[in-house]
Amino acid sequence: MLKILICTISRNNAKRLKRWKRQLNILLDNLLETNSVELSIYENDSTDGTDRILKQYASELSTRCKTSFTSTKLGTEHLIGKEGARVKNIAAARNNCLEQASDISSFDKIIFVETDVSYNPSDVTTMLHHPGDIVSGFTTNAMGEFYDAWATRKTSEETWWNHGIPQLETPVWSTFNGVCVYNSKPFIEGARFAGINPRTNEIDCDTTVICEVFRSMGFSEIIMLPINVRHPPNTFKERLYYLKQRLLGRGA
Repeated sequence: MLKILICTISRNNAKRLKRWKRQLNILLDNLLETNSVELSIYENDSTDGTDRILKQYASELSTRCKTSFTSTKLGTEHLIGKEGARVKNIAAARNNCLEQASDISSFDKIIFVETDVSYNPSDVTTMLHHPGDIVSGFTTNAMGEFYDAWATRKTSEETWWNHGIPQLETPVWSTFNGVCVYNSKPFIEGARFAGINPRTNEIDCDTTVICEVFRSMGFSEIIMLPINVRHPPNTFKERLYYLKQRLLGRGA
């Protein structure tokens, strides 16, 4: 039996939370049969009702397993892209989500699940039982293109994923891709997310930084599996493409 912590952070994702909860409930169905599971949910500065919806969902999920929920107003801007302030804010949210749970030393695995992705919950079980220190699938956008390109790197020299869609299990320098399973030991020993890469001393993606931190602590088996995690359409072009695929019977 594993003791598992599932962490989710969210901001202004109200329209996608129903799917997040549905997938999470199926994942809990799978995991609670043979494991102990705890949830930690953290939200800050939402303006679209995300805070209210997550509060309700956290209450419902608490009937299934221990659930921690925080909603707070920090007064931070909702930034996009590679801004240093953005990755610093996201890293702080991830760390708060980790630290509000029970004693972190009691967990074997920690799973981060984003609120804006579509995944097969049974695939998370596959990731969970892989022996790697950090294990993910790969994300695609609504047009089938690789999505999490900034966080995913094949070598230490890269800053962007330019290797297409993986067909096989792939050792990588860093990964996240919407659903990511971590060995808990580095977190127990003090590893935390940040917005500055400790190797280059430059602003970097928070989920790349945690991979660098794991490596510096001797936890270097970082794996991307050929498991597709999908992001919903965001741009007008993606929405048109997605609608066309649905009409042709090819969509999810």
